[in-house]
Amino acid sequence: MISVDSGMGQVLAIRLEKNDDLTTEVMRAVDHAGFSSAAIVAAAGSLQSLKFGVVSIQEGDVPRYTDVVELDGAIEITGLQGHVGSEVDGSRTFHLHGTFANSDGSVVAGHVYEAKVLVTVEITLIGTTQVQWQRSAEEYASGHTMPILLPSKV
Repeated sequence: MISVDSGMGQVLAIRLEKNDDLTTEVMRAVDHAGFSSAAIVAAAGSLQSLKFGVVSIQEGDVPRYTDVVELDGAIEITGLQGHVGSEVDGSRTFHLHGTFANSDGSVVAGHVYEAKVLVTVEITLIGTTQVQWQRSAEEYASGHTMPILLPSKV
């Protein structure tokens, strides 16, 4: 892990290894660096498993996430971005989206729930102690809520 001041926040470069849990290790690195929040700005590598979902519009124009899709095998990360923040109780949380290529070249994309490293994943984050992404929820007329992160100054 390497951390330097970029003028707009600390740049943190991490490399994950085979069998690492991507979300757990990213949140651990953000904690270790002492950041209140961080943004993933670049990522490259491969996964052996991925759990993701996509949002869809349901009856009454209410957005909901689809059922979790689970993939196993050789999966290339073609794009990954998002934020690491905190739940209301202070524990770490994340909001990540990505695009991924299966070994047959087909591409999938969506909201990342879990991902396990196949060979390596190299990630660049920008972290801050001045801004906090805090878990909240967006409520809809039907009473349904969708999880969101809200930024605030620390």
